[in-house]
Amino acid sequence: MTTLVTGATGFLGQNLTQRLLSDGVPVRILARDAVAARPLVHAGAELAQGAINDADALDRALEGVSTVYHLVGKLFVPGVPVSEYQATHVDGTRNLLERCQAVGTVTRFVHCSTTGVLGVTGPHPLDEEAPYNPTNAYEATKLGAELLVRERIAEGFPSAIVRPGLVYGPGDLHLLGFFRSIQRGLFRPIGRQPVLLHPIYIDDLTEGMIRCSTDPRAVGECFHFAGREPATIAELASAIADALGVNAPRGYIPMAAASALAFAGDLLPPSVRSSAPLTRSRLDFLTNSRVYVVEKARRMLDFSADTPLREGMKKTAAWYREHGYLSTSQVA
Repeated sequence: MTTLVTGATGFLGQNLTQRLLSDGVPVRILARDAVAARPLVHAGAELAQGAINDADALDRALEGVSTVYHLVGKLFVPGVPVSEYQATHVDGTRNLLERCQAVGTVTRFVHCSTTGVLGVTGPHPLDEEAPYNPTNAYEATKLGAELLVRERIAEGFPSAIVRPGLVYGPGDLHLLGFFRSIQRGLFRPIGRQPVLLHPIYIDDLTEGMIRCSTDPRAVGECFHFAGREPATIAELASAIADALGVNAPRGYIPMAAASALAFAGDLLPPSVRSSAPLTRSRLDFLTNSRVYVVEKARRMLDFSADTPLREGMKKTAAWYREHGYLSTSQVA
């Protein structure tokens, strides 16, 4: 039977869809934008055009579907109304779950949540049973969606919940500013205290999600998918510098100076704020540890993220260079 991917035109959705197609799986994608979906259609996916809150579109998309990967998401942008995240994450997930149960053919539902539902962890990794502590509208509404899936799991609906860490790799633009800053010699860690993050390469995450759709042990469970080990911001910067063929950044930015820069960045108009050296949301990302226990996925699904950080960063830098996002004169 057919597999449905929602959010297929996003970074994770594109990679997952391409992997499924390469494995010979019949894939249908739900997408509002037919132009954005065109590369996947050319690769062999069937397009069901429509939005996650359109019941008729969902019914068309779910016809004859046995497996659903629910990846629709709206990434956090300061200033976006909470109602927009609510409509996408909570209302959209509720609608999809209702239509899945109505059609009656779905035998596995893989829901993409986020480790962000746990908020800031500090230096000690948290497991899947840790208390929820979202810190912004994105994380709070992703938690709302996860709780809806958990309600359906309690009713016997065959679902698995995936919480990715910091996802990176070819096709991702969210770390591009980080790469550019390091390439230009502008980046420095903020403060003397080491800050830990937990990245996972896109191909590893895709493999983990597929295991959640095929392994019966995944039903009813929630999994953290992140790298084998966390990395400090300095280690991330060093891996990126190595991938770019430039010197790793030395020294650090004092916290007081960084806070002043972030405050100034937030005062800029939204149209140019993305070019600011720092904003409060970026300061939060660069100064708070977010690390996770990944043992459950290894124990239950025989899964671990195999791509070393430096190898993944080199592949990412090569993709940026190939697509014109980086100055080629400084890329090794």
